Amino acid sequence: MSEISNSTINYHTYSLHEGDTLLTQVAKVICILQPRGLTVAGFSEHGDLLMVHYGDYSQTLPTWILDFYEHRFLDEPLLFNPDNVIAVFVVSDKYLLIPDELYDEGEAVKWLNKLYFVEGNEVLSCHHLQENSSKYMFAYPGTMKSLIGRYFTRARVLPLAMYQFFKPYRSDHSIQCTITQEHAVATLYKNRSLHWHQVFEYQNGEDIAYQLKHACRQFRINPDTAELNSTVAYRGLNYVLNDLCQYFPQTREFDQTTATNNRQWAATLSLLQQLYSCVL
Repeated sequence: MSEISNSTINYHTYSLHEGDTLLTQVAKVICILQPRGLTVAGFSEHGDLLMVHYGDYSQTLPTWILDFYEHRFLDEPLLFNPDNVIAVFVVSDKYLLIPDELYDEGEAVKWLNKLYFVEGNEVLSCHHLQENSSKYMFAYPGTMKSLIGRYFTRARVLPLAMYQFFKPYRSDHSIQCTITQEHAVATLYKNRSLHWHQVFEYQNGEDIAYQLKHACRQFRINPDTAELNSTVAYRGLNYVLNDLCQYFPQTREFDQTTATNNRQWAATLSLLQQLYSCVL
């Protein structure tokens, strides 16, 4: 790679169990495409999460270095069969959430360009959130769109945030939050109704807690009673998650059926299984 060597890439892997045959059992694959990073997850034909491979590179380097993603697409064993890739979820901090009755494509594009600096090489994508009767428009690099189209012709390109707009929550007031290497993606429900959504950069767990508590105050919710459902892109971010959870007493425990025996990966497996359920 022109700017990245293998020695500067941060790798993490998870396997359901040891054995050379596990890879052969992978029938469906999803990816999380994020600035400076890529998560790849392999599922069985029946939807069992078998393997997770994560890689990112230093934040001192530019975002979206094409060579990194292309080499990962070529070298990642879970991606050797491109037809298995059913979805690529993109992390974007340039987005709009628009109710169906107010949606006009031309106006939405204008507003997105007013709110964010959408670069000339970025493309816009729009996904319908059926449960919330709304549209989610987001921007991401056109080079990434071309790369995905070249390697994974059957894959859908979707916003990572989409899983947060399903409503399987036990509490009237709930917060969904996913932590990636550089961003937090968060959504707030009050009385089981969508009230707030934001994608923002952070430095530590306290930054995320501040944003979430501020949203609670804005909508007159006691943060001590709001149920927090938080996940991470890979196990190396567990320390951020742990710091965040100290500020929310009603943190939801991860489903034991998804965590297996490896608690270090529980928060990541939970995220991936929720994403997988979005594309069934």
